[in-house]
Amino acid sequence: MKDSRNPNAWTLKEIEGDSAAYVAAQEAYRKDRAVEEQKRQEALDRAAFEAAFIKAGGTRAGAGDAYRAKRDERASEAAAFADETARLAQRGATMWTV
Repeated sequence: MKDSRNPNAWTLKEIEGDSAAYVAAQEAYRKDRAVEEQKRQEALDRAAFEAAFIKAGGTRAGAGDAYRAKRDERASEAAAFADETARLAQRGATMWTV
């Protein structure tokens, strides 16, 4: 039985019959595992942050709000860095074409 997201479920006959789909299933499987790992890491990060926040005297409800605010702050900083990097790269490319 071919599984479009799990190459481990494919038989040799299925692989031979549709190798392109098998390669696509491998890629989908890798992406799924990466998403799962990212979610797992996010949960661990959140739990560690909440524990530290509560240990420092905060509340559990406040910990969730503070975690989201900190995560949004990091995302904003990353976006600003990416924007600045792109701006500088464009500026550098423009300087060489003059």
